[in-house]
Amino acid sequence: MTGLSDTDGRGRSIANLLLDLRVQAGLSQEELAERAGLSVRTIRELEAGRVARPRKDSVRLLSEGLGLGPEDAERFLATAGHGSAARPVVSVASVAPSAPTARWRGTRPIPDGLVGREDELLELEGLLRQNRLVTLVGPGGVGKTELALAAADRFSGADTTVVVVDLTTVQRDAAVPSAILDAFGTAPGTSDLDDVLSGRQPGDLVIVEDNAEHVLDGVATVANRMVRSFPGVGVLVTSRIPLGLPDEVVRRVQVLGVPSNDEDFAEIEASPAVVMFTRRVARVRPDFRLTPENARTVARLCRRLDGLPLALELAAARAGSLSVETILAALDDRFRLLSGPRRFGAPHQRTLADTIAWSVDALSDPARQLLYRASVLGSPFTLDAVVGVCTGSPIEAADVPMLLAELVDKSLLQPVHEFEQLYGARYKMLETIREHAYAGLSSQGDDLTEFQDRAVEWCTTYVAGLEGAWSSPDRDRRYRAANANSALFEVALERAAVLAQWDVAARIVLGFRIAWQYQASVAESGIRWATVCADNVNDKEVAGMLRAIAGRLSNLTGDVHEARRHYGEARQLIPGETEMGLVARGGWVSSGSHLLDTQSLAEIPALVQDARKHGDVQRSATVQAICGLALLRWGRLPEAKELLLAWEAALVNPGVYPDEIAYMALSRVELELGNVSEARRWAELAREVQASDDPERTKVAGCLAMVEFHDGRYDEARRLLDEAEADIRGHRGYFDYLVMLYRSRLARAAGEPEQARICIRDAVSRLLAEGRVVYLLQVLPEAVAVLHALGKSDAGDALCGQLLAWQRTMDPPMLPTAWAVLQESCERASAAAGWPEPDPAAAVQRLAADVLTSLS
Repeated sequence: MTGLSDTDGRGRSIANLLLDLRVQAGLSQEELAERAGLSVRTIRELEAGRVARPRKDSVRLLSEGLGLGPEDAERFLATAGHGSAARPVVSVASVAPSAPTARWRGTRPIPDGLVGREDELLELEGLLRQNRLVTLVGPGGVGKTELALAAADRFSGADTTVVVVDLTTVQRDAAVPSAILDAFGTAPGTSDLDDVLSGRQPGDLVIVEDNAEHVLDGVATVANRMVRSFPGVGVLVTSRIPLGLPDEVVRRVQVLGVPSNDEDFAEIEASPAVVMFTRRVARVRPDFRLTPENARTVARLCRRLDGLPLALELAAARAGSLSVETILAALDDRFRLLSGPRRFGAPHQRTLADTIAWSVDALSDPARQLLYRASVLGSPFTLDAVVGVCTGSPIEAADVPMLLAELVDKSLLQPVHEFEQLYGARYKMLETIREHAYAGLSSQGDDLTEFQDRAVEWCTTYVAGLEGAWSSPDRDRRYRAANANSALFEVALERAAVLAQWDVAARIVLGFRIAWQYQASVAESGIRWATVCADNVNDKEVAGMLRAIAGRLSNLTGDVHEARRHYGEARQLIPGETEMGLVARGGWVSSGSHLLDTQSLAEIPALVQDARKHGDVQRSATVQAICGLALLRWGRLPEAKELLLAWEAALVNPGVYPDEIAYMALSRVELELGNVSEARRWAELAREVQASDDPERTKVAGCLAMVEFHDGRYDEARRLLDEAEADIRGHRGYFDYLVMLYRSRLARAAGEPEQARICIRDAVSRLLAEGRVVYLLQVLPEAVAVLHALGKSDAGDALCGQLLAWQRTMDPPMLPTAWAVLQESCERASAAAGWPEPDPAAAVQRLAADVLTSLS
């Protein structure tokens, strides 16, 4: 190629034409260079107008890379000086001639590059209209570039020019202005941004500065000048680090949402991470579809990849030669698996390892060491845990907050704002970053085992400090603070198990037991460790205490049968009059009442007597409340009320604190006795004592909804059920079935039998799965009413006959509210023959299975 003279206009013409054609074709400079077999530098020089007359063979290669037809290719050659045609307008068939593509300079957004970002796009569009400088911050591979391009595209109008500046190859802060001028396609000799920025009207120009973190000072200097001196210019920056300017609005780009479980196909299918992964897989395997058979594997894969778009994209590229199951199994060495084949984009984002290393290499040495050491903490973790485990040269305890801030600013840690009032300040590390940091720590001699041992020591000391917390005024705060580090306790227990330090592990489990109860999603870990330690410790009483913990947590997660088994084993190992012995016996009674076990009911008098003789007033009150709940389930309402009131009376004692569950039980008793005003009083007390930001609001909202329903205030009941149902989607609580039950009753009252069918079917299905048989006796009468409302009178009458026989011959009886619904629906039915049944629980489960068939 020959140089361009100052007077030659042809070079500028081919520059503009090439840029427009590339943009219309939806290609980046790198992609066109790859298609044409030319260097990226050649494309960049041509578009900047620095080449007057490119070689003919280069122009033909460009024509092929752009996909031009024969006639357009000849005109393109002529415009480049290799023909007689005068500078024609060349069109690309796939783009409408009227499209305002000439006003877009640089990389355009990929048509389907964004998934699950609609809310962010709407917010960014508004921010760009109201602010001059917006910075998108996030870890490498999170999708900042595509989001910025899509936002600029949505914001831009017919008269808006969008200029995209790729800063990836810019090596010096001083070179940033030149890179921006190059992106504008300015003529040689233009050295001042004033020449291209002056005279712009508001909304006329948006400059997207992409990948700014390595030339942050240069970008900040230019951006500050632009927004202060040129009111018609808007600036959108993508970076792993904020610019730190006073006019800057920072938005952190989060990873894509992943499914919360492996079972709900509808949730998995709607997950943004799953949608993106399946779309990308379909590019290399057109026959690939998400199905109920592969959904679990895809959901787990997306979770393991943190919902990180780059990781999902790289994994999907492997699906052309590997099954999704194989990819998931290979993720233990994800950096090798996800090393390509990505031949476009910034060089530091073509492999997952390069993406992470780009950020880690830019850290100060103390920040890098803190990142490495924090990789042993699990995720999330607290500031206290970092100080307790990760300090030591070159990290001083006083510097930890500053270093954590550096890691957050550089998008290697993320603050956890969810439930911040409950759990305090927490930080999380994406699994992809954690593995990179963990490898860095492992490469430093004995550092890995040193900090794992520190984790065991810190957790052992921490749980010792929880002694007596149950009776302290700030027990919730202390246990939730412990729960905030549940991932670190998992690490410590793993290390203790490797070293066969089972007595140490048992002390950690016993000390942490209450903290596990504050969050059902981590209770599974507690069950596993309590069971493993019980199997390995030598002290039988300690083993029994661990079994009691496993029982309590199993009940919390909805596995009543396992809870019953663990509690049963614990009763055989712990003296019944001790505190943990009372816990085990109370749990055995409670789980047995769910399963209609009469032995549990028979144990209540002796258990209450032993609890009242126990020296700990708080433990005595708790046991009485547990027994009161069991009697409520069994329909023994006066006895239940007596024990629950005994619990309430004990609240005057130091160390005994209100509990929304017991208040709700009192509300339910009064509701069943027909005392709606008293039921309301207890329900409102439950609401008062529940933490305002408790993540599990289903319990109290559902209780209040029941009161409103029975008071005839259906609209308010519906509002409260909406609140409770929104919570059910993210949590599993004791009272979910009641939300569904009363949702069905409201739907029937509104003449919506189909909605009632869905609600009652879900309630029956959930209770069957969890084994809470006693609650089915409250739900099945409503199923009868729904079947009648659906016109399935024969099925309704048949079920009604079975329930009438139950009510006459079996124990426990249906509660009054359920019995009233059954009586309203069974005018034609008569009690079925064959009762009483020898196995009450099996009989109820059989009826429930028949109902599911009828409601399907």
